[in-house]
Amino acid sequence: MIYRFDSCELNTENFTLRVNTEVQLVEPHVFDLILYLIEHRGRLVSRDELFKNLWSGREVCDATLSNTIKCARAAIGDDGEQQAIIRTTRGRGYQFIAEIKGTSIGANNSTISKPSASPTSSPIFTALSTKRHLISLLAVTLLLIFIMSEIWSPASEITVSNAANDNKQKSIAVLPFRNLSELEKDVFFTEGVHDDLLVHISKISAIKSISRSSVMTYHNSSKNMQTIGKELNVSTILQGSVQRAADQIRINVHLVNTLTNENIWAESYTRILTAKNIFDIQEEIAKNIAIELETALSPKELAYIEKLPTQNLSALEAYFRAKESSRKNNSDGYQQAIIHLEHAVKLDPNFSTAYALLANFQVGQIYWLGLSPKEQIAKAKALIAITMKLDSNSSELYLAIGWLKRYEQDFSAADAAFKTAIKLSPNNAEAYAAYAGLYMSTLKNSPQAISLLLKAASLSPKDDNLPIELAQAFIYVGRFDEAKSIIEDIIARKPNFSIAHRKLSFIKYFAEHNITGSLRSLYKSVELDPVPFYFMVLGFNHASIGDKKQAIAWFNYTLQLAPEFEGANYCQGLIHTLNGDYNAAVDSYLKIPKIFEMGHVPMYYLMKASIQTQRLAEVMEHFQINFPELFQAEFKVDTTNFIAALALGRLLKQKGETVQANRLFKASLQVAKKRIHGSWTDNQYNWVVKIHLAMGNKEAALKAFADVVEEGWFSEELINDDEYHVLRDEPLFQQLQQTMKHRLKLEQEKLSKMRINGELYSIPTIL
Repeated sequence: MIYRFDSCELNTENFTLRVNTEVQLVEPHVFDLILYLIEHRGRLVSRDELFKNLWSGREVCDATLSNTIKCARAAIGDDGEQQAIIRTTRGRGYQFIAEIKGTSIGANNSTISKPSASPTSSPIFTALSTKRHLISLLAVTLLLIFIMSEIWSPASEITVSNAANDNKQKSIAVLPFRNLSELEKDVFFTEGVHDDLLVHISKISAIKSISRSSVMTYHNSSKNMQTIGKELNVSTILQGSVQRAADQIRINVHLVNTLTNENIWAESYTRILTAKNIFDIQEEIAKNIAIELETALSPKELAYIEKLPTQNLSALEAYFRAKESSRKNNSDGYQQAIIHLEHAVKLDPNFSTAYALLANFQVGQIYWLGLSPKEQIAKAKALIAITMKLDSNSSELYLAIGWLKRYEQDFSAADAAFKTAIKLSPNNAEAYAAYAGLYMSTLKNSPQAISLLLKAASLSPKDDNLPIELAQAFIYVGRFDEAKSIIEDIIARKPNFSIAHRKLSFIKYFAEHNITGSLRSLYKSVELDPVPFYFMVLGFNHASIGDKKQAIAWFNYTLQLAPEFEGANYCQGLIHTLNGDYNAAVDSYLKIPKIFEMGHVPMYYLMKASIQTQRLAEVMEHFQINFPELFQAEFKVDTTNFIAALALGRLLKQKGETVQANRLFKASLQVAKKRIHGSWTDNQYNWVVKIHLAMGNKEAALKAFADVVEEGWFSEELINDDEYHVLRDEPLFQQLQQTMKHRLKLEQEKLSKMRINGELYSIPTIL
């Protein structure tokens, strides 16, 4: 059957959707939703009915259905405001209202063979029903959709180049080397040699090499080479051992064909134990691998492989220890790594690779420990300058520059740096992941981020940090169920992985609106890794549930733990706001740096406090200094500044400058409607409602508020925000408020039970 409506054509024979004659790639659930609504267009279809028939009773959250409805509307050219094709009846369900023309398809008229079942029940989908396979399938599906529908940014030069990397005939995994030394403490040294050799091989662009984090999962593995080759999708595997005794070092290696299990090449190297000899051995191994895989080394690749990073053995050992510490993947491990790296560069002031890694970690300290951004940036810049003089062609150098520029919100410079890092080391999974982070969290381009993450995953298929980032990308595009599947799978295998608990907290908050559940996961995360930013987030969560006392306690703890933390003034401002001291709140908000990770949310609170205190001129000057682009005749509003634009518009409106204020409001509204899930632009702040109210559009504000409630949102602030005073006499608003109050009461009761049962995480004592 072909259903024609508006400019669309839905074909149930070959499961295609055409809009203006062009095929639109839609995911199976989106297609099934449109078809189900068409087939039942004579009546209203409830949300429960859709859950039952489209998800076969599988437990999914309300946000999943809401997002599927939005995707369906976007695919057929409809939207939540016009509702010309799919109409929403608040609290009841959906109905397809467009005029339909149906045409049956004869068996001989179809040029495409008919599938035996719908896309979601086909043998492929059935076979891939387990969590891990479903995650992989969804990732690939999203990637295909994005490739077809997006106009790629310049990063596509990287993600689609290096085709040789996908050639299995020239691919290698270097399995963990065995430590044959008598001392168990020499394990770090063996791992350091292995890690450094991997870096050497990764520089050869024509050979796909698997990253360390993935190959380390085969430490002491009993699997044969053929099985490992299949799992990592490589044609060769390098095995080896390291032994050092007195002043001697011996490294044995042999290269295996994973298809035939036959040895390709083997060698044993015994030398006097010096840093130079270690690097010489690594150079010889890398060159021999290139020869055996029939790969010609470029002059740049040859130069890197022959480069001698340090001749100081003690400095090299300190560098190896730093890498070992950083693999703990928590703030304590990174602190230890910094100590080792500072020792390494003290022993060898020309150790460029150590300087680059140290610069990277110094920027990270802003986040991990809440150290002064000004001081850490100064340290990182000095280290980068030294590295640049020593070795301007280091991938590690440009990775550090990328992180620094990303933090400074110089996104074009960060983009260029990450691209250079990848160009210099095309098998560097960490560089791809870092580049994905730029696109995901700052440029808000989840499609490009997913593409880069999938590239990183092909180089490091066993690295759990990558699916964590992929889950975050899914959260941003509203794919909460897929994100949750990824996270729960990781937690089941690694229950002490703090980052996974952190992401699960986000999902419970933004998708399930389960604030107490979010608190539980966040408690676990900070217990495992006490990052200051997330103690502040605990304060946010307690505030949203109306637990003002505990919120203030967590904000105060964050200030005591990390007084130089970039969010310290935000914590202080929120404490003053909760206590009703708006003058002190203004003083604190004015001190928040523009590059604070939470974007410009504090600027909105600053605006509100300034109106309360009539300190408009002072605050307006602050906006002119920090957001000069918004004062230009032709300004650009995007995800990085739309909240500041809204706040500035409110200030201008207070001064009677309504024309410019309305321009800012309209520009902000266009951005706010393109919502990024699970971020500061999501509906926990109700930005669309706030903008409509600022524009005086009461009817649109009420409708947007109803959308927020329908999605399941509630919080103390959403209920009691004084900006809603113009809506309070509206019967619909009163009904929606009652719904929110009921949800809040239930959540507060759960919090009380947690407190009675001793399940609330106690605020630590700072010695």
